[in-house]
Amino acid sequence: MEFAPVGTLGAAPLAANPGVATSKSRASRFSTAASRVLLFLLVLFIGIVVRVYCSSGFRGVGFDEHAYTVFLTEIEKSGALNYDLVMRVCLERQQRTADAIVPATRVGFLLPAYAVAEVFQVSPFVALRYLNCGAAILTLLITLAFSYRALGMGAMLGIGCLMATSPLAIHLSQRALVDGYFSLWATTAVWLAWENLRCPRHLGWLAAYFASLVLLVLTKESAAFVVVGLCAVLLWYGLQGCCPWRLWVATMAGPVVAIAVLATLTGGITKLVQFYYVFESKSGHNIYSVMAQDGPWYRYLIDFILLSPLITTFALGAIFHLRRSVDTALAIFLGASFVVMSAVSHGMSLRYAAYWELPLCWLAFLQVELLAEKVRRNWRPFAIAGMVVLLSATNLWQYQRLFVAGEIYDPISFQLARATHLIK
Repeated sequence: MEFAPVGTLGAAPLAANPGVATSKSRASRFSTAASRVLLFLLVLFIGIVVRVYCSSGFRGVGFDEHAYTVFLTEIEKSGALNYDLVMRVCLERQQRTADAIVPATRVGFLLPAYAVAEVFQVSPFVALRYLNCGAAILTLLITLAFSYRALGMGAMLGIGCLMATSPLAIHLSQRALVDGYFSLWATTAVWLAWENLRCPRHLGWLAAYFASLVLLVLTKESAAFVVVGLCAVLLWYGLQGCCPWRLWVATMAGPVVAIAVLATLTGGITKLVQFYYVFESKSGHNIYSVMAQDGPWYRYLIDFILLSPLITTFALGAIFHLRRSVDTALAIFLGASFVVMSAVSHGMSLRYAAYWELPLCWLAFLQVELLAEKVRRNWRPFAIAGMVVLLSATNLWQYQRLFVAGEIYDPISFQLARATHLIK
């Protein structure tokens, strides 16, 4: 009796019937793709439900929410075409009062909210909440698109799951505040900057990036911090010879166009500068700003640890083990914007830094991948899935603990420490 060589065992059936093997591999690929699509839909479904369902423990109307509601009421009386009248009333009011008031220069937030109120025929307060909820869902969708185009389907599911369960994003989606809406345009600008670095000659991506910066600056003056972070990223790519001059022009031109629009509405660049000077000087004497929004440079770090301890810890660990250029770019963006925002006195609040959720979740998932490399290759997908589920469950638990049971409206350090029972 003759035995076939060891190297040929099992080879004959495969060669004899290649069609069967091909059909099996196709079926396996289809099953894998279908599973990933179902997971994608599940992540998207969870992210939408927790944002749409009103679960916030704070049922009142906050100070800033009331101010935005008043602005919308004035716009409804004057009409959107007479927005300059609303702006001038705000300027006069700021001159008379001793405290800083919410500025009407946030036209990129107020006019869309006015449009929502007109289309759905709802009250100004409800329109603001509708707008924020829609912006939170769009931010999640942009995160999914960004992570898919940069890293693929697997990373998209992981990063998307962490973003879908972000306690700060869920909270802001249910409030009538500008910060969640601002986070949408900041996240969009970061994504489009990467797309332009990836396709430097694509005029469509460049125009979209320019438009996102215009809307970002029109939404809130904190856009300056985002632009600083973007410039730091472009400078890093420029040192490697990978940043086209068109991208620099768009990064500078977007804010200039937005400032020109604001200057037109306020009656000139001189009045606009004067208004921001008065606003900034009075903010420094505001009791709430002094007592609740001041602190050392590392305050944001402490607040994010109180808010999302595992996400923040994982993200900090990943900063020392950056691998891909997109990981490094997001770390630079996070670091540069952190430096400038931490230097602002009497103006620190987690909701101002809501746009950091993208780089934090991104870097946290990178740390998940690094930890998963410690186990056998066959077990790595299960290890990654387990850690992502753990981080997401912790996010939801923190949201329940802080914003539902803790009834936090403004996530400042004192409120976070009180809700976590660090102080009484």
